[in-house]
Amino acid sequence: PFFVHLTEEARNVLQEFRVQCQVWEAEANGLLKGHIGKMPGLVVRVANVLAHLDWAFADGQEPVGSIERSHVARACHYVGEHLRHHAYRAYGASVLPAEQRNARRLAEIILSEGPRLVSRRDIQRRHLAGLQTADEIKRALDVLIDADWLAVVDSKTGGRRKAEYAVNPKLGGLK
Repeated sequence: PFFVHLTEEARNVLQEFRVQCQVWEAEANGLLKGHIGKMPGLVVRVANVLAHLDWAFADGQEPVGSIERSHVARACHYVGEHLRHHAYRAYGASVLPAEQRNARRLAEIILSEGPRLVSRRDIQRRHLAGLQTADEIKRALDVLIDADWLAVVDSKTGGRRKAEYAVNPKLGGLK
């Protein structure tokens, strides 16, 4: 096998792109997040293709010995600005954020079982995927509160305050 290495400047450009990808990943979810994680590797492959295309169109040059800064910069632009937007349209628009997916799951349980009250503890005891931690549960419950599915109930009975939520009776079918 023949290895083509990146120059120091090319590695620096790639590192800057990796940092940018981490920012994009923090804002993404679902399949889009996984796609963004693969983008630095894609940049290296595209830069290699660009280097070889430049060599193929140049007269009398030696074969590609290293990938230059310009190749990586062009690949970063193509992958980061062009392909990322295509991926967002393909993946990002169709995937709900985790708290909305979890809220939908809780809403399905509320509709199927019809409870009058819901508590964080009861949800946690179900061991539902995506609803394991108190923070995940709180974010999903907040979505349902904002949608008027639930209302906070103050249920302090002498000890520690119990986190309970009343289900909106307009949903119907409550037990």
